[in-house]
Amino acid sequence: MAQVIRTDDHYSSMGIDLRGISIGKHVIPLWLVAVILISGIGGTLGYYVWRTLTIQVEVKEPIEILQFPSSLSLYPGETKEFNVTVMNSASVNYTVLLIYILDNSSYQEEFVTFKDDTFNVMSGQQNLTTWLAVAPEAPAVNSTLTVELRRVGAGLLSFFDNFNTGNLENWTVRQGTWSAFNGQYYTSTGLVENGISTANLENLTNYTVQTDIVFKDTGTGFRAGIIFRYVDYQNYYTFELSHEYSCAVIGKYDPSAPDYGTNLAWLIQGSYPIQTNTDYLIKVVVQNNNFTCFINGQQVLSITDSSYLSGKVGLRARNADVLFDNFRVTPLS
Repeated sequence: MAQVIRTDDHYSSMGIDLRGISIGKHVIPLWLVAVILISGIGGTLGYYVWRTLTIQVEVKEPIEILQFPSSLSLYPGETKEFNVTVMNSASVNYTVLLIYILDNSSYQEEFVTFKDDTFNVMSGQQNLTTWLAVAPEAPAVNSTLTVELRRVGAGLLSFFDNFNTGNLENWTVRQGTWSAFNGQYYTSTGLVENGISTANLENLTNYTVQTDIVFKDTGTGFRAGIIFRYVDYQNYYTFELSHEYSCAVIGKYDPSAPDYGTNLAWLIQGSYPIQTNTDYLIKVVVQNNNFTCFINGQQVLSITDSSYLSGKVGLRARNADVLFDNFRVTPLS
């Protein structure tokens, strides 16, 4: 049996020694006992610290295409519906977009229209009904169609709105009055009024943004189009069409020119006639300080400017009755 021994006369009779611990005939110094205890504790702690587990984690794509037509046959001027069967293996619903790609891109751009719509995909299996239409003047062709399915916010697609539901919770009105109207986003602005609405996205730097735009014949149609790198209602860029002046403009707005902006690049007045009640697809590629603009797939303007390095995207109008549709933002890699 071990006992503590001290030389103190008071405690010696009790077998206690403050200098060490007696084990049989041997006395072990207290400092050595402390070292032994600390070493033992350290060894024990080391055992648990270095015992690690490696667990592989995989986040799976929840939606897959199960079934689709092996072929489609139709005549010029005809619209063909078909189903795409998908499986959502997750327990939540997703908004998805079908992307259609013909191996003959020029034929697709000139003659083929696809259903450009988003779908609400619930958990489990369901059919998505879509369609393609071929223009009456289209020549005969044999081609291959690829259908891709993307979750909104996943992969390259970060934002899409066709306004079909009438739900505008993904938008913030900054100026003017905006509303959903027959599956489009509508604003009517007066002579000295701006209409600005931005998508509820984080500030972006490099991306492509596009929309369909129609000037109604009920207004002057001074300017309307895409707003990008929006900092606030006085600081941003635009790519706008003008029905009144039959041209297109890349503009920069700042406190010195909050209403009409500064024209960074423009088509000469009267050089690009803009008709009322006519659908135009406008697009801006924003990459670093370079902005390239397109109308119906044709490049019309480009400019370099570094006033605003990032910001929100959205839509703008001034002195115009205008409809927007199929607003899409795709980040650039």
